[in-house]
Amino acid sequence: MRGIVSADRSDHIVVAGPTSDHREYADALAAVGGSRVDLVPGAGDRIESTRLALLAAEPTAKDVVLVHDATRPFTPVESITAVVDAIRAGAPAAVPVEPVTDTVKVVDSSGVVRRTSDRDHLRRAQSPRGFVADVLDRTDLVKALDFVGVSVRAVAGHPNGMRVDTTFDRTVAEALLEGRE
Repeated sequence: MRGIVSADRSDHIVVAGPTSDHREYADALAAVGGSRVDLVPGAGDRIESTRLALLAAEPTAKDVVLVHDATRPFTPVESITAVVDAIRAGAPAAVPVEPVTDTVKVVDSSGVVRRTSDRDHLRRAQSPRGFVADVLDRTDLVKALDFVGVSVRAVAGHPNGMRVDTTFDRTVAEALLEGRE
């Protein structure tokens, strides 16, 4: 959230958060974003939560809309700025990406390795995903969030845009945060 606010590219920020933690979310958001941030109740999944946030935001057709994944709390300002700038330059959608550095194997249903993917053209998508609002209006939201049928500009991501999802990821994130104190 700090990255979105610090990027200073947003007039209005809407966060869909769990109703069970509404007070904690509201306090944290007020400390970071002040009056530019609204909190709406989230839903059971990311698609419905995104839909609720979009309804609350009420973007006009040409507004830039960012959909940010809360599991990527360290996304730097540069990644957010690059997404917004790409859309303002004419891309209907944009996403920060990082090169894949692991060797990726294609395996069949029997567990047999069939081939090794060429890393030269593989990228890991990060967050936020950015759109011109009218792309989201005319497209199924599930497909839009997966960029189905939308021309998407890839912009430079950052290692700090990592996903914090597993127990190991959380342990690494906590160690990083402790190092900042």
